[in-house]
Amino acid sequence: MVKLVSTLGTSPGGVAETLQNLSTGKYIAPFEPKEIKFDEFIVLRTKGTEEAYYALRAILLCCIGFEKIKEVVFPFNDIENPKDFITVRETVREILKPGDFMDFTGGRKAISAAAVLSARDVGAHLVSTIIDQKEYGEMIVKFNKLKDKLESVYSKGDCRSYFCDLMSSTARTIVFF
Repeated sequence: MVKLVSTLGTSPGGVAETLQNLSTGKYIAPFEPKEIKFDEFIVLRTKGTEEAYYALRAILLCCIGFEKIKEVVFPFNDIENPKDFITVRETVREILKPGDFMDFTGGRKAISAAAVLSARDVGAHLVSTIIDQKEYGEMIVKFNKLKDKLESVYSKGDCRSYFCDLMSSTARTIVFF
């Protein structure tokens, strides 16, 4: 059972692309890329990032056909003290197992750093996805226009083709370890 754990910030940019690229074997790695089947996808996010989570959920369901998404919501907006840092590290350690994948593409730097350190402690792979900054800016504009439509996406019947405009077709995923 392999899982992907991803940090998520205030936009969904890069996170869905990571899942898609790993699942289709389209990534750069220090080993021969192959398609990876994920049994579970867990999103780590802070309070205040609901809109990005709804967008990610809609993209995964409507554009990738992935339904097995879970979320862990931290009770803060950012790491503001050592206790918050420890909370993120301990949470990630409990979730990840050796051979799982930790995607640190989204979210705040301190949260990503805590997640990366824990991932290395347990022997998980580190992953990030790069999106061209111009394209990312265009995706943010589209995301802002669609925010009010994303919360109500719970099934394929709720999907609209324009949700897939929130994904990058040129994103590059890198597995570091």
